[in-house]
Amino acid sequence: MTGHAPRHARISLHQAGALSCAALACVLVVAACASYEPYPVCDFRKLSSPGQDQVFPGPALVSPAPGALQPLPLDTVNITDPNILRKVMVQSVVARQTETKTVQVSAQLVNCTDYPLQIEGRTHFYGAAQVETEPTSAWQRVTLGPRTLATYSERSVGTEQVASYLVELREGR
Repeated sequence: MTGHAPRHARISLHQAGALSCAALACVLVVAACASYEPYPVCDFRKLSSPGQDQVFPGPALVSPAPGALQPLPLDTVNITDPNILRKVMVQSVVARQTETKTVQVSAQLVNCTDYPLQIEGRTHFYGAAQVETEPTSAWQRVTLGPRTLATYSERSVGTEQVASYLVELREGR
């Protein structure tokens, strides 16, 4: 015996490289078949509903009769439709003064479902005394594909009177 492997067991360096690539490809295919949740991943357990005694860091609409209504925080988004509470998340909401001195409010929305959604939004603009400075905007439709992001945006009509805002969201009708 010469100490060499039998002819049928010998492989060339080229064949060894090809086998290594094939093995790596198999590992990648198996990994790809593992359970995978597409992004964005929404964790609704992290959300909490406001408590009766919760103090909000910013302005809020407060009932004149103490305890009759929970304070409604301003400069936020309020999802008014229970049908979309576990379907849509608000990633961010910002307001800025435009070059024409109006206020533009933009809310980044996330569709947490595996199917398209139509969401409608409208905005209330309030002055320093928490009284509406203009009529509430018309409902505006935003379409979100499955697990995608979209932006709802609205501008005030008035200039320099707006101190705060409230965006309302509901499912498209």
